[in-house]
Amino acid sequence: MYSLDRLDYEILNKIQENPFNIAKIAKELKTPYHKVRRRLNRLLKEERIARVYAEPIYPKLGLSTVVFVLNRRLENDTDITLLYSMSKMQLLGGRTLLMYNIPRKFIRDLKRFIRILYGEESIEHYGVYNRVLVGRKDFKILDEDPDEIDIHEIDISDVNLYYQDHAEPLDRTDLFIIKKLQKDATMSITSIARSLGISKQLAEYHLKKHVMSRGLVEFNAKIFADLKRQPRLVLLVEFNDYLALVSTVMHIVKIPFTSSIFLSNNRMIMYIGTPINLTLRLMRLLDDLVEKGVITKYEYYIQDPSYMPRRYTIGHKLYRNGAWRRDRVLKALRRGEVRLMEELNVLSEHHRYDDLEELY
Repeated sequence: MYSLDRLDYEILNKIQENPFNIAKIAKELKTPYHKVRRRLNRLLKEERIARVYAEPIYPKLGLSTVVFVLNRRLENDTDITLLYSMSKMQLLGGRTLLMYNIPRKFIRDLKRFIRILYGEESIEHYGVYNRVLVGRKDFKILDEDPDEIDIHEIDISDVNLYYQDHAEPLDRTDLFIIKKLQKDATMSITSIARSLGISKQLAEYHLKKHVMSRGLVEFNAKIFADLKRQPRLVLLVEFNDYLALVSTVMHIVKIPFTSSIFLSNNRMIMYIGTPINLTLRLMRLLDDLVEKGVITKYEYYIQDPSYMPRRYTIGHKLYRNGAWRRDRVLKALRRGEVRLMEELNVLSEHHRYDDLEELY
């Protein structure tokens, strides 16, 4: 199996700054271009150890993140036929985690959809998160002894907290580009333009002037963890002191194998899959915040390693004429439960819409 070394970590750190210019990365690392290119090909395509991707800034896109933890499972995937689905994960103990990115005006319909599928008594956790904390991962940490890492010394100069105050003006070309970059942020502008059926110049204009200049995405990298050695946890936190918590978790979000952090007024959710030593240190840090009264309580769920999580790109076709629209599921839901079940049966035969692709 391919073992990562310091150069791999340095490349992954740099490519989060600019995934479109490998020559510049090679120059900054004082390493021949062909060597950097070969390393990237091996990491991203041959061995599939890592992925470089664009993370949409959902508050800027006018989307809220809604999370359910349910105390049962379905035998099928009708819960993610909704085109606002973001991810689905099975948890140990027969539980299911569902995450959606959806306009605030559709959240009531979404909750009704889950109640119909699972029943009201099945909802263990329900949260609406309108803020997201995003930071580029610091892969240099992986070159150190986990017991020697001082979390509070991690550089957080490039960590950003985004609020859902107002949505940026969008069009479907912007969203299509975001969708493609979610899957692979190293994809060339030429490939994106070809997928869209537009000129390279127009695609480049939308990328630079709309997506990048408005900060609609943040670039990130991830290494696929061995779930047997590094079980992935879903961490739910309720807190009293918002400012004190954010000042701490801004450092945590930089650690590889952690997700971005989603926040509401008094709740936080994130995923962690760090080596066990570092995971225990993070838990001790949370215990310390409980003692200080920053956190009122926290709990965690363990991902079921026998189930491959479902993760989906943004439903770009749902944005029309300057607004997010209902998809077939939400439209059927408004016509009643019988009409909804008929529509779900049709969708299950086709497995899923073609315009939302699964991420591995």
